Amino acid sequence: MDPVSAEPPYLLAAQASSVVRHLYRRVQDDELDSAADLNRTLGALRRLSDDLAHLLPGLQEQLEERLLDGGLPSTGPSAEAWDTVAEVGLVLARARAAGLLMAQELRASQRLLGGLAAPLDGSA
Repeated sequence: MDPVSAEPPYLLAAQASSVVRHLYRRVQDDELDSAADLNRTLGALRRLSDDLAHLLPGLQEQLEERLLDGGLPSTGPSAEAWDTVAEVGLVLARARAAGLLMAQELRASQRLLGGLAAPLDGSA
């Protein structure tokens, strides 16, 4: 997958989702060979969670810009549209907080596993 692709953001998100589902299937099939492999996987998932958490405020900014420039269809009073955008912002803020917490917990699990990785792999 080319990260500098001209793909629209929703397709990039769909590709990321597809990759995570593929990872899920591989983990379910016990394809992690070692504690070190598990540690690296946790590290990559931590970065993914952190990246997602940092992406969400940008989505809210884009939504607000679209509302300001008339890019969002409005079926009712503008106050309702602003209320909806504010509610979306609140939900995105909660999702961001959850993503940051997930990244923090993955970092902790990776740190704990790091102490076990060497002995389990036989490279003490």
